[in-house]
Amino acid sequence: MPHLLFPQIGRVLVAVQAGRRYIWFMRKISLLALAALTACSLPGRQTFAPTPLAADPASIAAANAFAGRIPLVSIAPGTADFAAPLSGAVRQALAIKPGAAFDVEAQAPAAATPGASAAALAPLTPLASAVAQSIAADGVAPDHIMLTARTGGTAPVILVYVK
Repeated sequence: MPHLLFPQIGRVLVAVQAGRRYIWFMRKISLLALAALTACSLPGRQTFAPTPLAADPASIAAANAFAGRIPLVSIAPGTADFAAPLSGAVRQALAIKPGAAFDVEAQAPAAATPGASAAALAPLTPLASAVAQSIAADGVAPDHIMLTARTGGTAPVILVYVK
């Protein structure tokens, strides 16, 4: 029986020596990989887009024209068939944000006096009220609809914003 143990011990020694060679080999590979990675820089903004594209002047002017807020819908005075497009826009806004609130803003260019500005905004009041009623008819709670009027822009218009 002792002659059977010796070949097994020999095999164990060969396996241990092979394991040591494997460990030594893996250490060398790890050190080479570490040395290669230290020569690299971490990825950052400049890695993927070294020269990012600037915004075009038209989109900057559009954002500035609305004081940084982009309206969901703009309705010119005299527009009678705004209900269907407005209803579609309101449904899409509610699909994205179910508790959305809507600002209906009557806007007219500034006049020389406050009285003249108020006179310019007065004809927009019925249309702004009709827009708010149309939004309420689309299922928006009345406390989520706000009516405002202000001076600004270059032409009279009704703007609908989503909050």
